Amino acid sequence: MSETISLLVINPNSSQSVTAGLREVLSPPPGVVLKFYTAPSNAPPSINDATTGVLSGAACFADIQAKNLIDEYDGFLVCCFSDHPLTHMLRENTQKPAMNILESAVTQSLLIGQRFGIITTGTGYKYIHYTEVRNFLGATSERFAGLVTTGLGVVELREGDRQHVEKKVKEGSAKIAAKGADVIILGCAGMAGMEGLVRQGVVEAGLPPVRIVDGAKAGIQILAGLARLAT
Repeated sequence: MSETISLLVINPNSSQSVTAGLREVLSPPPGVVLKFYTAPSNAPPSINDATTGVLSGAACFADIQAKNLIDEYDGFLVCCFSDHPLTHMLRENTQKPAMNILESAVTQSLLIGQRFGIITTGTGYKYIHYTEVRNFLGATSERFAGLVTTGLGVVELREGDRQHVEKKVKEGSAKIAAKGADVIILGCAGMAGMEGLVRQGVVEAGLPPVRIVDGAKAGIQILAGLARLAT
């Protein structure tokens, strides 16, 4: 492997606006090059449940294999806030590091605060996320303050009415901070760059300040280190 680390940032849904949001906010560490990938058109435009997760994983993996991208990159970040199937497909087919943004966000949160909470999209995926967090931690933990859903869609975050989106994000942030979280995780790749809204929602609710974790930003840093260790 060359001295420069090349990471593939994967948006596993087919919405270009989500990829554009990731491109806007992600900066590579020194010696790292980021390339951005959007799922092919036959993948779902958003990932809202187990069905769309599996469909997006299958579509992306077939496309990644056809393009020989596994050989081309040193690490893979799956930008879906879930235990996305593509993460495990990649791990089965390469020893190069692969992770999703749920894993990276929880990892960083445990190191910078006492209790973390999650603000995310939709409504129906909520209890799957609880299971995924518990599975990653290996047990239930008092350090997980819980999760709040905004009712917003993934694509709506990037393309919807801005006032409505901002209102829902701020309300959700206040709710999870009120549950005792001193770290709030942005629980969707479409929330990239929304740290200011989360912070504002907490302040406006008169609650103590919180730290905010973007799993995509955390993932880039962690993956870069893992890829270097693999050399």
